[in-house]
Amino acid sequence: MIDIKMIEKKGKLDRLLEIVNSVMAGIGAFMVIFMMLAISYSVLMRYLWNRPVAWIVEVSSYLMLYITFLGAAWLLRRDGHVAIDLFTNHLSSKQMALFKSATSVAGALVGFILTWKGTLVTLDNFTRGVVTMGILNTPQFLLIAIIPIGGFLLMIEFILRIIRFSRIGFRWGNDSIERR
Repeated sequence: MIDIKMIEKKGKLDRLLEIVNSVMAGIGAFMVIFMMLAISYSVLMRYLWNRPVAWIVEVSSYLMLYITFLGAAWLLRRDGHVAIDLFTNHLSSKQMALFKSATSVAGALVGFILTWKGTLVTLDNFTRGVVTMGILNTPQFLLIAIIPIGGFLLMIEFILRIIRFSRIGFRWGNDSIERR
C-alpha cells in the first residue's frame, strides 16, 4: 500500500501555501489563547470586583469569525474537517479518491463564492464607511476582510485536492492508497 503523502511531490507553490496556511492557523491559535485569557479576565473582574470589561464580548465575537477563516485551509490540508463516513467506509480506495475529488469541486466553488462575494462586500463596506453598532464602532470592512482571504486559501486547497485525488483515482487500482 502507498500512502498519499508518498505519492505527492510538493512543488514550490504547494510549499508556499503550506507555510501561509500554517502562519494563518498560528495567528488563529494565538487569537484563541487571547480570547480565552480575555474572557477569563472579564469573568474575574465581574465576579470579584463587579467591574466587567464590556469590549471583550464584542472582540471575542469578531475573533471567532477570524479564527474560523484563518484555520479552515490549514485544517483542510490535514483532512481534518468533519466527514460523515457511513457511506464512504464502503468505498474502495480508488472510489474514495474519486469521491473526494468530486466533493472538492463543490468545496472549490464555495471557496470561490466566499472570495468573490466577500471581496465585493468588503469593498462596499470600505467605500461607504460602514461601522458596526457596538462599543468599539469597528469599521465593518475590517471584520469582513478575512472572509475573502480565507475563502481564497480554501479554494486553492480544494483545487489542489481535486488535482491530487483525481491523479490517484484515475492512475492507480482499487487498493493502491491507504485509507485515512
